[in-house]
Amino acid sequence: MEWSRIEPREGEWNDEALDWYANLIAECERLGLVPMLTLHHFTSPQWFAAQGGFANKQSPEKFFRYCERVVARLGSRVPLWCIFNEPMVLVAGTYLASFMPPAEYSPRNAARASANLLRAHVLVYDLIHAKVEKREGPWADIPLMVGIAHNMLDFKPDRKWHPIERVLTSIFRRFYNRAWLDAVTGKKQRFGVWGVVPYPEQVSEARGRVTVDFIGVNYYTKAYVQWRPKAPATERPAQLPLGVTFARRKEDASDLGWAVYPKGFGRILKFAASYGLPLYITENGIADRDDRLRGEYIDSHLKEVAKAVQAGIDIRGYYYWSLLDNFEWIKGFGPRFGLYRVNYETFERTPQPSTQIYKKWISNQKNLGF
Repeated sequence: MEWSRIEPREGEWNDEALDWYANLIAECERLGLVPMLTLHHFTSPQWFAAQGGFANKQSPEKFFRYCERVVARLGSRVPLWCIFNEPMVLVAGTYLASFMPPAEYSPRNAARASANLLRAHVLVYDLIHAKVEKREGPWADIPLMVGIAHNMLDFKPDRKWHPIERVLTSIFRRFYNRAWLDAVTGKKQRFGVWGVVPYPEQVSEARGRVTVDFIGVNYYTKAYVQWRPKAPATERPAQLPLGVTFARRKEDASDLGWAVYPKGFGRILKFAASYGLPLYITENGIADRDDRLRGEYIDSHLKEVAKAVQAGIDIRGYYYWSLLDNFEWIKGFGPRFGLYRVNYETFERTPQPSTQIYKKWISNQKNLGF
């Protein structure tokens, strides 16, 4: 859903936008596609951003009002809900690593936004379960499930022998991979890093209770943690003498420089499953303009899914990212994630050879075990 289309100005509602989404869900029903509706995927209305975005103390209530409209209109026909896509990426990109607007280095705002996002999540989780009582349409018998999509990386020290990089790797795993999953499963909220990001006050509404019915796993690659990195291509949090790199020189990597590393996917699935909730793999894919690596990427990563299912992990579904080429934020339209290539001048869609490998997997879901 695009919040700025539905509420272009604060308190002003666009019913035509909701009509468009209602028609989209109806088309999913016609085609036999079970919809998972995502309420927030990084973008917010300009009026909301001008007020400070999720660093604003009133942001949970403002987000809640938008979600009320969506749930009232579409709730009865949607079985699966994702409240926030990658809240940790949103916070880090906005206030720590400066790759999302307003791209300001502000650890204090990172802490505030984390707490406000969690509070907004809890408010909307309760809203959906309270308001969606009567279900309609072909998916009415599918249990109502509400969760988040959480990006995780298989963190490793760049130099195994380096004590600081080993400690930093542990910190990255806790802050980036674990903090949000702990918070939405009622555990201690640890959105800070001592000496770097202040710890915000605990969100009382989230303490001691589980506020997700599933965990959405977004996985693409691994990350080497570096202390005082020298390589120019290394991504570095602003003003900090550390960074991460996503591939070494001789490793197969995507057009974005992300290593192809299915083994890490298996580890992340096992870690996510340790929270005792069903999993949806909400994103997994590769930017590969020439479709050189995508087929093997799909095959090797779906084999990890099959292994996890065979090991008893409760995986309910898998979404390849993405069906079509997409706008990849600050990277623009350059990266090509799509199973179907999009000509951005004519909008013609052309299937890539790798679609045949994916088709073989999904035409016989017994291969995956679900």
